Amino acid sequence: MGEREFVLFMALVAAMSALAIDILLPAFAEMRPAFGLDDDSAELALTITLFLMGTGVGNLFYGPIADAVGRKPTLAGGMALYGAAALACALAPSLGVLYTGRFVWGIASGGSRTLTQAIVRDRFAGTAMARVMTLIQTAFMIAPILAPVLGKGLVEIGSWRWVMAFGAVIAVAVLAWSVRLAETLDPEHRRRLSVGPVLAGFRSVMCNRTSLGYTLMITFGFGAFLSFLASTELIFGDVYGRPGWFVPYFSAFGLASAAVALGCNRVLHRVDARQLALGAGAAFVAISAALFAVTVAGEGLPPFGLWMVLFSLANASCVGVFPTAISLALEPMGKLAGTAAAVMGACGSLGGSLLASFTDRAIDGSVMPIGIAYLTYSVLSLVCHFWARGGSPP
Repeated sequence: MGEREFVLFMALVAAMSALAIDILLPAFAEMRPAFGLDDDSAELALTITLFLMGTGVGNLFYGPIADAVGRKPTLAGGMALYGAAALACALAPSLGVLYTGRFVWGIASGGSRTLTQAIVRDRFAGTAMARVMTLIQTAFMIAPILAPVLGKGLVEIGSWRWVMAFGAVIAVAVLAWSVRLAETLDPEHRRRLSVGPVLAGFRSVMCNRTSLGYTLMITFGFGAFLSFLASTELIFGDVYGRPGWFVPYFSAFGLASAAVALGCNRVLHRVDARQLALGAGAAFVAISAALFAVTVAGEGLPPFGLWMVLFSLANASCVGVFPTAISLALEPMGKLAGTAAAVMGACGSLGGSLLASFTDRAIDGSVMPIGIAYLTYSVLSLVCHFWARGGSPP
């Protein structure tokens, strides 16, 4: 693959997780009566939370497997499981089966993010890796633009089951395209797939202050961003009574986020990744503080326009945090890229989804839980950045 094709392919692989979330959101309104839920029920938010928890669990397996057998075979196995889980969800006769299928689907998607990071780390490091990751992020943000529109279209011409089944179509497309990808893992860096070496690899990552610090920075950022993904449909429809705004908003936000990621790529030609991570993290805190202030002033229901602007800016700042923090966390872990990406992905998905669950399940006619969560998680994320820098060379 040439560099452009490589970036596009990696963006599609990385987007598999986001696609499985964003394409489903417009189907919630039809799914609620199908499963006997009230129109304002938040129960379907669990399909997002369980998916993300599954992603975290999947990361723990994919990383060590990819370090042992190579990136391409691991990617093929993950895509096969991804397609099978999507079909199981499409045929789900009950909420229990749907929840189980979404958890397994999440396990499958854990490989996509872990393998993207490991494959890119095989070829790049440090700020160079951050530049590539921001390009992937730019293309990746097309998913939030297209997925809700696609999901809404599939619901209108078919049903919510068509939305689920589309996941299998994407999995087949990735499998076919992956034939052109060369194996990136150096044979000399392959590790034995047994408990001892795997645990030793995990310890190496968790005991490295730089990797652990930036992993925690990502985790707290995810805690806020995943609340955004799981709760936005409910906020538009139940809190503010504007359900028709949801799909256009998600599309506009995806476009704005792609512009932010591309801007970060340009900035990284003039500053290093640590400086950008600091700037994005500080912006996240400042905007979240303003979001909290207007939420308190509005007693949990601030003016829709003002609140949505601040909410969008806070999430856009996360777009600058994620690719830089990922690159910095993986920088000292060259020979353990798969295992390191697994630890980072597990912490981000499991920890972030747990943090998000406290927020999205608390939303009941008010956005106060979002205001509190964003301020808390943004401050903790920035603290982790400063702690991580203490373990980095100047």
